[in-house]
Amino acid sequence: MDDTMNDDHSPQAKKHKDISWDDDEMEIDNVSANVDVIAETIIDSEETENATIPLDLEEDIAPYSESSDESMKTKSEIEDKKEKEPVTFGTNKLHWKWNLRVLISNLYMQSERRLPGASVPRCLHNTSQCVSQHRCAMLPDAPNFMSAQALRNTLHGQHYDTFLDIVERMILQGVYPGEGVPDRLIDMAMILTTKGMTIDELGGVYKKLIRTFYLYVDAFPPCWTALRPYYLNFLGVPNPTIHDKSSDSSPQKLEFYLNLLEEIIPECSDQELRNLTKFYQKHVYDFSEEENANMSQETAFLRHVQEYDWLSGKLCLDDFKTLDAPVRLARVFDVLNMLTWVLEMEFLSWLDHNRLRQSSPEIFEEDTKPFAALVFDMDSTLRLSDLMRQVMRLYAQCVNKSLYKERLNILERLISLIMEISNTSEIKYEDNAAIYPNLGPLTKRLIGDFFKIFKTKNPSHISKYLETITQLDQPYVRFQFTDNFLSLFYYTKGLPFGPEKVCEEFKSRKWLRYKTRREIGKANDDDDDDDDDDEQLSREDYLEILLNALKDYCEWLNLALFWKYLKTKEQVPQLQAKSASVLSTPVGIVTGDVGKMFMLDEMEKEVHTWKRRMNTKTLIGKPKVNLPVARINVSIMCVRYGDDVRQLRYLRRLLESEVEGQIDVTDWLIYLDDILGEDTVPEAKDAKQTKLTRSSWEADTSETD
Repeated sequence: MDDTMNDDHSPQAKKHKDISWDDDEMEIDNVSANVDVIAETIIDSEETENATIPLDLEEDIAPYSESSDESMKTKSEIEDKKEKEPVTFGTNKLHWKWNLRVLISNLYMQSERRLPGASVPRCLHNTSQCVSQHRCAMLPDAPNFMSAQALRNTLHGQHYDTFLDIVERMILQGVYPGEGVPDRLIDMAMILTTKGMTIDELGGVYKKLIRTFYLYVDAFPPCWTALRPYYLNFLGVPNPTIHDKSSDSSPQKLEFYLNLLEEIIPECSDQELRNLTKFYQKHVYDFSEEENANMSQETAFLRHVQEYDWLSGKLCLDDFKTLDAPVRLARVFDVLNMLTWVLEMEFLSWLDHNRLRQSSPEIFEEDTKPFAALVFDMDSTLRLSDLMRQVMRLYAQCVNKSLYKERLNILERLISLIMEISNTSEIKYEDNAAIYPNLGPLTKRLIGDFFKIFKTKNPSHISKYLETITQLDQPYVRFQFTDNFLSLFYYTKGLPFGPEKVCEEFKSRKWLRYKTRREIGKANDDDDDDDDDDEQLSREDYLEILLNALKDYCEWLNLALFWKYLKTKEQVPQLQAKSASVLSTPVGIVTGDVGKMFMLDEMEKEVHTWKRRMNTKTLIGKPKVNLPVARINVSIMCVRYGDDVRQLRYLRRLLESEVEGQIDVTDWLIYLDDILGEDTVPEAKDAKQTKLTRSSWEADTSETD
């Protein structure tokens, strides 16, 4: 932003001193031509807001307020009243500030948006119910002695189908089957073979155990505070309150299966890695080892038909190691998917229950630390632990071998989880107001480390980088990964990625340093070397990934929606959630859209309306209520949003005036037009409607930009 923005005596401020902000005197399209003035107006509006609205009521500001009698009016009457008496704030300055605050608050409050590739748990749809039934609840009901004995006997007797049926029935009845059930389900996924069953029977049992595991986690989620020690024990994480030296020697469950995956990948061919391999195979008895070991026939026979020992409580992988490498690969990825699902579900619930503050002291609190932070051994200073490095190395290796996309996505979800925990812990608060969205320095360094690890496994092929960038889930990881990738070539240094850096790329005419695809192909034809074709970044690929990075940046900040509401002066809708409270049950008529609340003092005033309402159809169910608006540091964020939009408008003019005649930037202009819309001044219909003439608007725009 310009330095003159905060100076009330600057020429720019004097020029706009006589501008009336009343709706009847100026169109918003004229105001939208100058983002700096709008940002200045939003910043200066803090004094106006504090003078008209008490601070303790700031959270309860409602864009639209309805009287108690309006619930009895028809929908058409309510709409007519809204048209005749539009609801406005004290000033348009406050209107813009509130809009920006609500827009950023929606980004902040949408926990599921933090992990785009994760499954959204049910608790996020009804936070109040999760608080009462999970977060503040006691342990769930335990099974009686007969049920627990039947569960144990069926497992030890290898009656897996019956065992899974009993577990499923307990879960559906709300009875907790036991803390060791998820361990037994994962162990069963590893050791099932066709020794004592057919392939069809094995397939049915295997699919049922996976379904039962997800049913178990959904019924008894990790956000259940009383079950937290059981889940930590399941993940193999030592209890932070109990220092047990014996537990430190054994690897965590996630680390154990990542080690297995690292052993299996070299044993699989490239074709097997690219395809979706089966999780089963027919067991073939081989007695060659026993013949060489001089074993008796009885001992050799018992060795092959001996049942799995569930009494020991330890996982034995002897049968697992006899399976072919593609089968073992499929089973390990199924287990990794289960573990990843638990970590994602718990972290999303943590975000939902800690919306008030999500900085480093809160996320690394020892007693409430997210499971993923414990598993990856992350703290306020350490970001790249050994387990994180292993996940990134495996991901880069699998990309190099073109692993099947759905299986590669499991490793990518683990990386997204790591990045989001790191970035969430770096959220800054000033005056109890969040500066969000923001990319912290430690997270930037972590993405840089991820890129370096990826580069060691993919040193030459450009296509691997182009494919990987599009597969990453989070927008800020994509554009920051792109920024690190382009830094290997002729790229602007010293600026964080954003519209300003993209403008600098075009101002410096960096595209001229890249060869076109035709030039690269012609040079390779002369040299008879096809590998060089995938080792050079073409001009077309450079422009494409730079545009995609800009799109990711705008998506991260939601700049398109910000500019839309700024131009149209529409009210940004708040996020809504279903409420389980009786006091929020609506009693409005079916044709109306205005709900009421069961407040006894208010109902007493409406005694004269009861007779008419007795025969009226009512809405029965959980109503949707507006979520509170988070405290956002609007003074800082409006400068950032305004500056980014100003740079985008400058980028469009730069492309149209200087670049369009030299290279094809059609996709760029289409995208910028979609975000910014038309940049022309509407004709004034009436002299009273506007005080800005075309000449003054053009002069103002030239000075601002």
